[in-house]
Amino acid sequence: MVDNKGFTIIEIVVSSVVIGIMAISTMAAYVALNSTAIFAQQKKIGTELATNRIEYLKSLPYDNLAVVGGAIPHPSPLPNTENVTLDNVNYEIKTSINYIDDAFDGCANYPDEATKNLLCRNLPEPASASSDLNPADYKIANVKVYVNSKKVSELDTNIAARVAETDSTTGSLVVRLIDSSGNPVSGANVSVINSSLGINVNDSSDSNGVAIFYGLTPDGTNGYVVSATKSNYSSLTTIASSGSLAPNFPNQNIIVQQSSSVTLTIDPMGQYSLLAETTDPSGSAIANLKLYAKGGQKKYSETLDTSYYSDNMSPSDSRPTSDGSGNLVLQNLTPSNYIFCGDNGDTNCSVGGSNYYLVAAIPYVGSNQIGPINIPSYSSSSPPSTTFPYGGNNYYQKARLMLTTNSNFPRILNISNGGASKSSGTHTFSISGVNLSGSSVIIKNSGGDMTAACAGTDTLQDCEVDLSSANVEQSNITLTKSGNVIDIPNGTGLIGGINVTP
Repeated sequence: MVDNKGFTIIEIVVSSVVIGIMAISTMAAYVALNSTAIFAQQKKIGTELATNRIEYLKSLPYDNLAVVGGAIPHPSPLPNTENVTLDNVNYEIKTSINYIDDAFDGCANYPDEATKNLLCRNLPEPASASSDLNPADYKIANVKVYVNSKKVSELDTNIAARVAETDSTTGSLVVRLIDSSGNPVSGANVSVINSSLGINVNDSSDSNGVAIFYGLTPDGTNGYVVSATKSNYSSLTTIASSGSLAPNFPNQNIIVQQSSSVTLTIDPMGQYSLLAETTDPSGSAIANLKLYAKGGQKKYSETLDTSYYSDNMSPSDSRPTSDGSGNLVLQNLTPSNYIFCGDNGDTNCSVGGSNYYLVAAIPYVGSNQIGPINIPSYSSSSPPSTTFPYGGNNYYQKARLMLTTNSNFPRILNISNGGASKSSGTHTFSISGVNLSGSSVIIKNSGGDMTAACAGTDTLQDCEVDLSSANVEQSNITLTKSGNVIDIPNGTGLIGGINVTP
């Protein structure tokens, strides 16, 4: 008997799916194997290219071993990058060459023991070793080969001079990079320039945040300018003294057979630093206001001098202007505190020819209740939990800037001790500013308004307030003098007063 029954549609569909899955799996396995084979071939060729480059470098005179943009000064450096095309594949060959200080004959005269442990190789020093007067003992050449920005090979070798070491007629410079928390910053570009001597060298900071430059021509005029840059970080450049003002990050001297050192501070930062809303004391927007802001790293060590690296009136006027709603933005600010309208809130804030005085700068986030507005560090891997949208971008800080054309209006520049524990009962705090003498101060809390007892001068009021009936919350402030009122409204997200904690 002949069985004429064929496959059902369901069986055909299921079979097709199974065959499809098997085909996809087979293809994926083929692609993976093929990719592995291609990478293995590229790695083999990359290793050959790196080996050839190392052998070429070893054939050159020792004094010629320096590359463009490297840490070793040389009038005619070798190229640091070369491109080779083989089988339609572009191989990028990158070369770096640096001096090495080896402990075999003693270490250089470093500024401290920690730096010596970082930079002098093969410690401990032999018992007979003394301070090395030529710490550039030999050079290390490193060659990396990339295909489409992917590293396929890396080789390095030590290269020593063919003559005996003699005392150095040069000096060295150790550059340390840290963030504001004291953590080392690795992978930053460090440049050292002395224009009068024609020296321009570069290196990257290592895992300890250190870059070292040997063989620098001596200069006792603080002629060496050091700069540090890194993608998504603030940048910093050393500066010269200004009269009696001593820089926090000074240009450097280089002394024969000595090691100079400088530490630079750079921090993670983003583009969208601050959204500011400019209003009068009653909360009405101020349009077309040009805003003066300065902050970031302080230039000089003297307390009374308030020159900063970030200053939108220096070296040229780059003040932003508020829009019709009173909003303006400041971007790419070095993380730190910023002040507005000058040290006393009375300079370079204007609409047309009218000068405006800063009544108060109140942040929406941060630890300062009123006063310098803190721009936080920014990292894409750990972005801030609170941001402020404007113009399609999210800003890391927002502040309300209250301003007036009345020079007699009271101005609050800062509140110290703005955090208070309810359990402590009576809380003391200080208000610094301008035109403060004779003012009354009220702390606004859902448990009831609390009048503070204040006394002092026009620029500083010491206050005391009873918090026993206060609820745990952000409590804003109202300050009144001669009918002029600074009122920080509650419930708007602004800080601006006393933060009552349990």
